Amino acid sequence: MSALDLLLSRTSHARLIEPGPDAEQLETMLRAAMRAPDHGRLRPWRFVVIAGERRAALGECFQQSLELRGVTDSALLQKAVNAPLRAPVVIAALLHAVAHEKVPRDEQGHAVAAALHAAQLAADTLGFGSVWRTGGYATDPHVIETLGGAPEDQVIGFLYVGTRQGPDKPLVDDPLESVVRYF
Repeated sequence: MSALDLLLSRTSHARLIEPGPDAEQLETMLRAAMRAPDHGRLRPWRFVVIAGERRAALGECFQQSLELRGVTDSALLQKAVNAPLRAPVVIAALLHAVAHEKVPRDEQGHAVAAALHAAQLAADTLGFGSVWRTGGYATDPHVIETLGGAPEDQVIGFLYVGTRQGPDKPLVDDPLESVVRYF
């Protein structure tokens, strides 16, 4: 598949099963992430790979996050526990902003998003499916601390990666005229 074909056909895959990427494939994905645009070469990203049994620990962290916010609904708590088990590998991309007079925090966050998208495209190229998730866990201090982040860090996204199960989710292409204008 050409790079252009990949970009024009990318879609999310919510149903992901084993096998997930092996160590070499993960390294390729993360090296692709490191090539993202990064004004000032600040490297404002930190990646945390969660695989194997550690996914259960992340699920416990998600459950604790909800409990700390006062959630008591057992179905929601169980959903939190099971969330990381939906794929063989989860990559958390954290914004670890660097103080810089010319590169504001929000621009650094965009760089982290670009890096995670590059990892997602690399996963697709390697034959894996993926889905990017955020939600309340992305800014939750308990989750960030558990992932090894600093108090001022933020999760830009959780990339779930594995072998696709089931058909691709059909996406309708919006007409360019609905989102593009020329100045």
